[in-house]
Amino acid sequence: MKKFAVITICLAFLCGSAVAQDAKTVIANAQKALGDLNSITYSGSAKDVAFQQCGANSADMMCRGTHDPMRPINSYVRVIDLSAPASRATGTTNNIGPGGSTTLTPGTFFQQVTPQQADVSQPWANSLEFYITPWGFLKGAAANNATVSRRKAGGKNYTVLTWSPAVKAPSGKNYVVNGYVDEKNMVDRVETWLGENIMGDMHILATYTGWKDFGGVMAPSKIVQTRGGWPFFEVDVTSAKANPPDAATLAPAPAGGRGGAGGGAPPAPAPLTVTTEKLGDGLYRLTTGAGSYDSILVEFKDYIMMLEAGQSEQRALAYVAETKKLFPNKPIRYVMNTHPHSDHTGGLPVLVAEGATIVTQKNNEEFLSKALNTPRTLLNDTLAKNPKKAKIEAVAEKKVFSDGTRTVELYHVSPVPHSNGLMIAYIPKEKVLFQGDFTVTPGQPANDHVKALFPILEKLNLDFDRYINVHASAAPQTKADVWKAMGK
Repeated sequence: MKKFAVITICLAFLCGSAVAQDAKTVIANAQKALGDLNSITYSGSAKDVAFQQCGANSADMMCRGTHDPMRPINSYVRVIDLSAPASRATGTTNNIGPGGSTTLTPGTFFQQVTPQQADVSQPWANSLEFYITPWGFLKGAAANNATVSRRKAGGKNYTVLTWSPAVKAPSGKNYVVNGYVDEKNMVDRVETWLGENIMGDMHILATYTGWKDFGGVMAPSKIVQTRGGWPFFEVDVTSAKANPPDAATLAPAPAGGRGGAGGGAPPAPAPLTVTTEKLGDGLYRLTTGAGSYDSILVEFKDYIMMLEAGQSEQRALAYVAETKKLFPNKPIRYVMNTHPHSDHTGGLPVLVAEGATIVTQKNNEEFLSKALNTPRTLLNDTLAKNPKKAKIEAVAEKKVFSDGTRTVELYHVSPVPHSNGLMIAYIPKEKVLFQGDFTVTPGQPANDHVKALFPILEKLNLDFDRYINVHASAAPQTKADVWKAMGK
């Protein structure tokens, strides 16, 4: 038995060594196939999205979905410096202007991973753009005890290298990075996961196809990155160069020093103080003052409806606590979402944990249902601690909630450039109109978003007096303010 035990231990040791050696061999072969580079630059045309937003741009002025349209990035250049290690990318864009304007404004795309951020003990969100490239992935695999396995993806067999950065997720769990190496030792796919407020354990996948020799260096001709299964970034590569002598100066930061996020954790948010404004019996506006994202509470006989979820987990928790003070014996059964942009969905996980059903426009249903029902093993937020299935109630063009005493009317507002999933709420008893992003500034003409809303309001012919914006207004606004801004 002793001999058998010794043999078993020896075999286990030898097998472990073989697996480790296999991983090293796979890494070495892939690095050799890619040219054993110190740095690489590639260029072409690219596209990105305003993630969890909707960015109108020179190609398309109308939002057709949560990540649609994609924004063209011209003259795109990226340099990956493996010795630093660091990465920078730049290009030219055209974006919509500030303050609700749909006038195009020239801009500069710039993205970087600094050497500090590329330290795998630093926040993964800041460094992963370096490590999901084929070159950065292999560098990380070589330095972080990668393991090797066989796996099938997209109908193709791969050798898969797996490793983890030193930094841990907020839950304490390891992050994981997988790289898929084909029979020619090309890295076709790299994937990882990142905890994200709306999308849970968000899957980040970068695919590299059409590998070819660009005059002495192998590079993919097409790069596609998705996040949570949704479009995020694309590049059509038209040229590439190995070990460029000017790697340190390629893709410079734009004037003003804008660049990648700094290392370290963000500062803790300041405490929020909730103030209530009584709009009627069982009807309250909740606000945290300047910079607030306001919500409205509507009391029905057996439950509470919250209009908008407060923008962040912190504010949503504060609003839920205030709701329970105002209505201690009634559950929050519904939360209405004006539209799916990230600054209007951030509080939804808190309301899902409360058991509330999300009422949103039909065009947002697929995104919110998939995102909020993704596992949250990397997070330690409210919904991760109290997991519940997100319930979605979709509204096509109009829905009325009524119990015979209290009524709330919800309307899809379309077409407008800001989102194809926008809704407004009308409370007829108190003549209140509640809306998300159609901001009116007293003394100034209406912006392009308000101009798009105005004919819809005229057609609906809603008899409202008070005009309440999710983005807290400095002073109460009325229908007269909207009409005046439109020159009426």
